[in-house]
Amino acid sequence: MFEWALFDATGAETGVSASFETQVDAEAWFGTNWESLAAGGTADVALRNTEDGTEAYKMSLASEEGPGRP
Repeated sequence: MFEWALFDATGAETGVSASFETQVDAEAWFGTNWESLAAGGTADVALRNTEDGTEAYKMSLASEEGPGRP
């Protein structure tokens, strides 16, 4: 299972997304929701594997074009 941890500009965790069966499902959800997350004050996100407690990766939503966009 995977979930997104949400962080504000101070680095404080402000919540988590729903849980997803696969990383692909979690990334698909994020791809359609990152703009509303950023507009709502989320500054960074981290994708977590809830089964083993690891963090797949963390990224910023600060770029005007969005995450992973030039």
